[in-house]
Parts: sequence; C-alpha cells; structure tokens
Amino acid sequence: MGVGNVNKIWTAGPKELLDHAITHLSVGKAFDYRISMISIDNAVELAIKTYLGLPKRIRGIEGPSRKRLEEASSNFPDLLDLLEEFAGNQLTGIELGDIEVYHRLRNTLYHDGNGVTVDPEYVDSYLQIAQVLLKNLLGVKLETEESSLPSSSLGYLVSKWAVLVEEVRNLHEMHIKKEINLSEPILHTVDRLITNGILDSKFRSRLRIVNNARNKLIHSVSTPLDEKSVDEIVKELDELIAHLWLLIQLKKSENEEKEKGI
Repeated sequence: MGVGNVNKIWTAGPKELLDHAITHLSVGKAFDYRISMISIDNAVELAIKTYLGLPKRIRGIEGPSRKRLEEASSNFPDLLDLLEEFAGNQLTGIELGDIEVYHRLRNTLYHDGNGVTVDPEYVDSYLQIAQVLLKNLLGVKLETEESSLPSSSLGYLVSKWAVLVEEVRNLHEMHIKKEINLSEPILHTVDRLITNGILDSKFRSRLRIVNNARNKLIHSVSTPLDEKSVDEIVKELDELIAHLWLLIQLKKSENEEKEKGI
C-alpha cells in the first residue's frame, strides 16, 4: 500500500514535521501541545500535496492535473476531496472527517494563539492518524520508534480502529472475490460479509455502536475527554478484532486443508 519510498527525498518534509511534533508532544506543556498539533497538521497537508503531485510512474496510478491540485491546495476541504478521488484505496484505516475536524482545531490554535489550549489526548489521536496516512501514501513508517506509539487512550483507540478496518477488509478479501472499494464506509463492507454469511448482525450492531462512539469522542475537541468512555470503546474494539482474527485463522486453516487434499 502506498508508494513505499521510505528513503526518497519527497518523504523528508512530512517526516521531519512529524518528528518535530513527536518531540514537542513528549515535553508535556501547553505550548508544546499547540506546536505539536500544528506540526502534525502541516505534515498531513504536505503529505497529501506531495502524494497527489507525484508523477504517475512513481505513484502508480493517475493523479489530478497540476491545475486541479493548485486550485485545491488553497482550500483544505477541497484538498481532501481530491485525495478521496485519487487515493481512495490508500485510505484504509483513515476517516477524512477526522482529519478535517483536527485541521479546524489546528487553525484555531494557529490564528487565535495565546489562551487556546488543546488536550494532549487529541494531539496524540491526530498523531496516530497522521502516521497511518504517511505510511499509506508515502511509505513513511515511524511505528518502530517508541516515542511515536500511542501515549493516550484516545491515541490507542485511533490505532486500534485502523487495525479493525484492515482486518475487516482482510476477511473480505479472503472470502469474497469481488474487488472492494477501499474508500467505502466500513459498515458497508460488513454488510457484504453479512450477506455472504461470514459475519452476523450482532457483530454489525456492536460495530455501529463503537463507530458512533468513536466519532463522538474524536470529534469532541472542545469538551473534556471522558477517559472511562474511551476505555470502554477500546475494550469493545479489542473484542471485535479478536473475533475477526479468529475468523481469519479459521479461513486460513480451511485453505491449508484444501491444499493438502489436492
């Protein structure tokens, strides 16, 4: 997934910005949280523009014209629309709505400056989203660095959600031959798996509740975070992921048995 060019020159800018954000987040002061949030958002915006501006032979697929990219670059929502159009299949585990919410928060921090604070949980949450995005689009991978791992329950929730989305789509790939549109909502993928008898409506109901709660928690950037609610959703996510892993292992065992019988 992504162009997989970890050491290529065009990945240096987004990676440096993310490294800068991680350094400030670890300091643990209000000023540093603000700087970290701004730096994360700058890394996200630069990564998107970099990916969309790469030549086709590097990106592997068609991209927007230079004119369309220049027009969208001055308006962040337009840039996200362009990303969804030309990189939908690179957005596994990423909700563009999350990025837009955090970009608005970044703008508030940047323009209002003094007196505006940001909860470190939300900074960590955006950091986890940014890491997935940079990995998917540009092959930039920071997960091996201890300082880039989730440092909060909300950041952990974001990283767990990305795992769940990936495993749902892995299960779909193993059972259903039809190519999946990776930009479709995860509940639509689950519906297809239910139709084919692979998942049941109980799993969907639990996932829908988790999805709604996740969105509310991540997007409520102007209210104090309810740690208990986050922990409950993380626990539910762990159980749903464990169920998916079991189904995946069963399918792998079934395929191995078929191969032995040939």
